[in-house]
Amino acid sequence: MNKGIKKTDNDFERVKQRANRTNYRYYFFDYLYFKGEVLGKKIGRMSGFILLFWYWWWIVVLPGNFLLINSVPQWSSLHLSYLGAMFLLICVFIIARYRKARVQALLNRYRRSKHISAVQAYFLFLLPFVLFFLETWLFDEWGWTDCVRWNK
Repeated sequence: MNKGIKKTDNDFERVKQRANRTNYRYYFFDYLYFKGEVLGKKIGRMSGFILLFWYWWWIVVLPGNFLLINSVPQWSSLHLSYLGAMFLLICVFIIARYRKARVQALLNRYRRSKHISAVQAYFLFLLPFVLFFLETWLFDEWGWTDCVRWNK
């Protein structure tokens, strides 16, 4: 039994409880958070926070870092400010978005979803690497960055 849900036999109270529910919109990163939580219960060392942070770091921060390196000296104050701001932004986003009620709503929404196999879990974990290399290759093709190994 869930401690957060009060069950009642009174029909009026049930209707009132349904009316007071928050209607959430669900996005892909919500699904990733849920899968991170589920994988964390199965294999440990994983959580929704870690999975979302992983995706953010490989898909947003590192490609942006490559764009920034071409125009700003590495380890300058602007470069360190960028890395710090990106770190704080994702941490604040995850902590503010995934409070207890939101996590419970995610668990209720996706509880009947198909369980993922080990191969699918590894794919979910490696997908940011693939997207990172695709982004970096595109930035090189468009001339936004200069990747020395690809220019040979």
